[in-house]
Amino acid sequence: MAETKVHVKISKDGDMTLREVLRKIQEIQAENPDLDVFFDGDMYAICSRPRKVEGKAHK
Repeated sequence: MAETKVHVKISKDGDMTLREVLRKIQEIQAENPDLDVFFDGDMYAICSRPRKVEGKAHK
């Protein structure tokens, strides 16, 4: 399984709007094109993992 990295932990108190979360995801993705950036609802965080190429992860 690919290693997941947490970039931003989001407070459940609503300190970030959905628009801000999406903007941050886009920003992190633009800075790291080799990563798959996503929101993890279980961790309530913006995370990433290496993108897979032809069924294999980058190393």
